[in-house]
Amino acid sequence: MARTIVVHSHRGGTGKSSVLANLALLIAAGGRRVGVVDTDIQSPTLDLLFRLGPGPSLADYLLGRCEIEAAAQPVGVPGLYVVPARTGTAALRELMTSGYDVGLLPEGFDRLVEHYALDVLLLDTHAGLNNESVTAMASADVLMILARADRIDLSGVEETIALAGRLACRRALVMSMAPEGIDGRQVRRRAEEVYGAPLAGILPYVPEMAALYGERIFAEAHPDHPLVGEFRTIISALDAPHEVSRA
Repeated sequence: MARTIVVHSHRGGTGKSSVLANLALLIAAGGRRVGVVDTDIQSPTLDLLFRLGPGPSLADYLLGRCEIEAAAQPVGVPGLYVVPARTGTAALRELMTSGYDVGLLPEGFDRLVEHYALDVLLLDTHAGLNNESVTAMASADVLMILARADRIDLSGVEETIALAGRLACRRALVMSMAPEGIDGRQVRRRAEEVYGAPLAGILPYVPEMAALYGERIFAEAHPDHPLVGEFRTIISALDAPHEVSRA
């Protein structure tokens, strides 16, 4: 049975989409069949990170122009498929003007899982809460929340966790762009005490990530970097059957 993992953040700039892309690549490289859907129609990113060619998108599916299976492009390693949010701005304007049936999203997720025999479905979301983000969360088996270690980001975590508490999904928190010298054990203890969700990983700020300018996925460009090991730690935490803290 496929597991649906939704990746979310309260604000932009946490590296949410980049982290998702790295997780997707590493999970697929490990032999599992992985689908990725960029539900961030307002500010799509995954088409650039995965260097997708022209073709139909999630927006085209929502507008009735294609089946969602046709919008999935094979990328990277065998068994990895990505559905871009949109191409160009015309579809965004049309969706904002005419709207769409929100029930098409979970139906499309289910169809992707069945058609491509997926083991894992990863959903990227818009920062903050909107129709697409909340609908994606409602489909989650695991909700992974990314936040930087600052007061504004962490106040948003409270809002997201409050919403997740009404959903039938596990929760996992990931601290991103952690400064050098941070006390990981103390951060883990405080985060889990305050937010009541396990800390799946602490991702340090890595200059090499910024140097890629979003043109390549980090695990692809630097497969032996310690940050890739941190991504693998997060994957192990997400695979765990229960909400277990990892020291």
